[in-house]
Order: sequence, then structure tokens, then C-alpha cells
Amino acid sequence: MATVTTPHITLQEFLKLEAEAPEGVTLELIEGKLVERPSMTTRGAWHSFVLAQLVARLVLWQDSKLDFQGSVAAGEVRCQLDPESESVVGIDVGVWDQETPSFDPPLYEGPPVVAAEILSPSDTVQGVSSKTELYLKSGVRQVWILDPVWKTVTVFRKGQKPILLGDDDLLSGEGELPGFSVPVSRFFGKLKDVASPSEVH
Repeated sequence: MATVTTPHITLQEFLKLEAEAPEGVTLELIEGKLVERPSMTTRGAWHSFVLAQLVARLVLWQDSKLDFQGSVAAGEVRCQLDPESESVVGIDVGVWDQETPSFDPPLYEGPPVVAAEILSPSDTVQGVSSKTELYLKSGVRQVWILDPVWKTVTVFRKGQKPILLGDDDLLSGEGELPGFSVPVSRFFGKLKDVASPSEVH
């Protein structure tokens, strides 16, 4: 991920730049600084499979909670994490305790209570760590990192040690998503048993 050398920019300036960005480029705003990275027009089969499994179970949970007024969204969801730090990112999957936003501006305003990222071969340890830290700093209460290669989920909470979950464990949303509990194996169960990182997208 390469940082473009620019002065501090506002949300409105970012949205204008984003609308004018050339094809194949994704822009994010990290604490007022413009960040540019190659965009992916399609996702690999594994990434898409894990994304679908997670979203399906979150939507089932959402539908079972009649008193839940929030929303589940997926697919590089545009979100202004913190108006004061002016950070706009794309999130693989998020659960917000607010209703679906309006289209002006076309993004969620405020952090999700849970943010999930599904690892791809292009992800780096530094990049994932930085994004996780930004999420927690901005008020995301749980961050889930799903790894299709190792078939694990790592759960991060601010001020706590990460928790690594494997096939025999349950991913619980307790606290933020009461009643949400899914075996980790359900996210990866139909993937091939053996794979190299180059096969996962």
C-alpha cells in the first residue's frame, strides 16, 4: 500500500477525488491523509466463499433479533470511521448499530460495532495490523480477521490480547452481537483441505 504525498484533506475533498480516481485504483482516507492502493474488480473463489458464509450467518442473526435496529453490510463497505480523524476505509464485512445510511454522503458515518476482514494474498502483516489498530482506535469494538489458508479467525478487542480461534472453536459476538455464535469450521468447512497461499484470493 503506497501513501500519496498530499496535504491534509477533508471528507468532501476525498469524495471528489474518489469519484475522479482512475479505474483500478482504490482510495482511502487515513486520518486526513490520502492512501492509494490497487483495486480488485473481482475476488478469488475462496475469499468470496468465506465472505458469503459470514454474511449469511450475520444476516440470519440480524433477522432473529427483532429489536436490533442496525444493519449488516459487505463488500468494501465505505465507512467514515471517525469524523474527527477523517478516516474513510473499505470494510469487507461490518455490523453497525445504525440503520442503512442515506446516499449523501454515500457511506456509513461512524464505526461498526464489529468489523471483519478476510485475508487475501496481497495482504501484508503490517497492512492488516495497521488497519486493525485503526479500527480499534476509532471505536470498533470487535475486529475479526478470517484466514482462509489456515482456516482461523482472530478476534481483536481494544486493550485485550488477540484470541485465535480454530476449527473446534466458536466465534461469538457476545457483548456486541448477543446470541451470535457460529462454529469457525462453518466458514471454511467446504474449502479444500490443503492449499498454498497463492491459491487463496
